[in-house]
Amino acid sequence: MVPRDEISAQVGELLDEDPAVTLATFQERVGLSYAAAARVLPRPRGEWIADLLQVEPDLTPEEAATRLGYPTAVQRTALASAATELRVRQVLPYLQRVADVLVGADLAEAQDVRVKRLEGDVVAAAVALSASGVPALVWDERYGWRTAVSRRHPIGKETGIPPEGAGIRYLSEHQQPEPAHLLAALADGRRGSKHPKTVHPAGGTLQG
Repeated sequence: MVPRDEISAQVGELLDEDPAVTLATFQERVGLSYAAAARVLPRPRGEWIADLLQVEPDLTPEEAATRLGYPTAVQRTALASAATELRVRQVLPYLQRVADVLVGADLAEAQDVRVKRLEGDVVAAAVALSASGVPALVWDERYGWRTAVSRRHPIGKETGIPPEGAGIRYLSEHQQPEPAHLLAALADGRRGSKHPKTVHPAGGTLQG
């Protein structure tokens, strides 16, 4: 197994040398299987597209990919990864604000929220709690906020269906409720539901 940090550094070096680097070359240089290389390589390409779009917002994603030297054969996966990266960057300030409010309410310790990409390019994140009787809160772009039953692995394995069961409670039908609403729902066990009231498509709008 190649350490993740080492992979990221090598991918960056390869793309600097040749933006059109092939999967075969990437495999040979980094030592990954074909399937692993096919999962890894689109992400940095997508991040670079997102970087360029933020600097030059008048560009289309396709124009940004061409500007960066990505051949047509790899643009589909790179553009899909860029779309996910842009969603991550859009929602992260909101998620961090929620985490900071939970800290201010003495329900959590200070932490930097990390957004995770699940299978199917679904975006999710977790905030570990310390004083509410709930191990963590999970935000999923499809279902909004819910309680989690594990502090160590709060998000759990992606199954394509909303997690349900003992200890899981969906706190709002909105994707991005105000932190005060979230605090009130967390404190009142009668609020929320065992099932998400609204399922938002992954990759859709991130407005609450």
